[in-house]
Amino acid sequence: MSDSESFADGTPTSPANHRNLAVRNRDGAAGTSRKRRTDTNGEGPNRRQRTREPSPEPEAGDLDSYDPDQSMMERREIQRNLRDMQQQMRDNPDSFLQSDPKALLDYLNQSNQIIKNVKQTAEATIDARGLVIAADLSARRVQRLTSGNVGGGIDVDEFVSKCILYMREGGGVDDDEAVELSSTQRRRRQPNRGALGGEDGDDVGDEGDMMNWAHLGRFAIVPSVRRPALPGFLLGPLSLEKKARKVAKRSAPFKVSNLREIRPQELNAGDLKKSDKNDLPAICKKIHDRLKRAQEEAQNVAEQEFTVLGDERTSDEEREIMDRHSLRETGGIDLLRFVINPHSFGQTIENMFYVSFLIREGSVKLTFDDNGLPALEPFQKEPRSKNAQSRHGTMRHQAIMSIDMEIWQEVIKAFNIKEPMIPHRKEEEAGGPGARGWYN
Repeated sequence: MSDSESFADGTPTSPANHRNLAVRNRDGAAGTSRKRRTDTNGEGPNRRQRTREPSPEPEAGDLDSYDPDQSMMERREIQRNLRDMQQQMRDNPDSFLQSDPKALLDYLNQSNQIIKNVKQTAEATIDARGLVIAADLSARRVQRLTSGNVGGGIDVDEFVSKCILYMREGGGVDDDEAVELSSTQRRRRQPNRGALGGEDGDDVGDEGDMMNWAHLGRFAIVPSVRRPALPGFLLGPLSLEKKARKVAKRSAPFKVSNLREIRPQELNAGDLKKSDKNDLPAICKKIHDRLKRAQEEAQNVAEQEFTVLGDERTSDEEREIMDRHSLRETGGIDLLRFVINPHSFGQTIENMFYVSFLIREGSVKLTFDDNGLPALEPFQKEPRSKNAQSRHGTMRHQAIMSIDMEIWQEVIKAFNIKEPMIPHRKEEEAGGPGARGWYN
């Protein structure tokens, strides 16, 4: 009979048994006081306590994925196989980086066979490390193929042979009688060239255009170029100085008696005189005079045509005459036609820059017609004293106008601009300093 049963039945126990119980339950009695419990079935109190909850019934799927009683020998065998496969990938990465993915596929197949016997998390962790190594090798293999590594994805001999065949037979041209083909290329493209009694194909043109690099570049390389065309106003820095190669010369020993006195360069007023091509006020004045002269000429010609038509002219005819002479309803010159230079996009931007200075200074007035199109008019501002300007102030409206090459071409096409209203300025190549520096 157990100790708990002896207490439940109320039968006296022997002193030895009582002493054993006291020693075994000493810690529990000192820590907490036991309470009697009565089970629901009416039995006596039970002093034994449950130390852990019973594990739930395992499902069928859990038995396949987790086995706590798996033998250590089997686990060691699985770990050794996984580590050997991973060490092979570390020692021979080149075999896994070839264009043929057979090595990687073999590793994945073997790993799938081994993972079927894995029942513990330790072996699953080792297998995960192997997948990381395989993924890294696969990424490096793809990068090598896409970057054009000839050792990994391109056969050099095959590439060269196809280039030679392309140049020999005039690839990229569908018509066998096209003018782009040479005489030897036309003969090679004939279907009966290899017939009996004919000319041997290997001997045709070997001394001529076998390596026709111009044909390869024109029909194979140029159509595949993806870089944008470089415009003429973005050809490099403003000034270039050709650097000559310095030849080292053996110099004589340094002596104080050989020193020569060098005086600083003296600059006169004529050396520092600004030229008209770089003087901003002078350029703005020329553009202002050109605007004033263009407005007067256009208005005079339009008035003469109005006089010829007489009073019976319609508003559409008046609008057509004014549009022909770049005039707006306000009497000013059309802004876009005035600043656009159809020969140079760079000078168009410069013209807009100069006109903006004239508007800011108050020499030119910007107006809009009923259609919202801008026009320019010369404006004579009234002279004011400094006190009046500071007292009343000047109200300014700031606007930003942007233009790119696409818009520039569309404006030229829409307004049919053939010649610029502002004369085209000669574009000179900027050179480096001369013999006397920048002030020649």
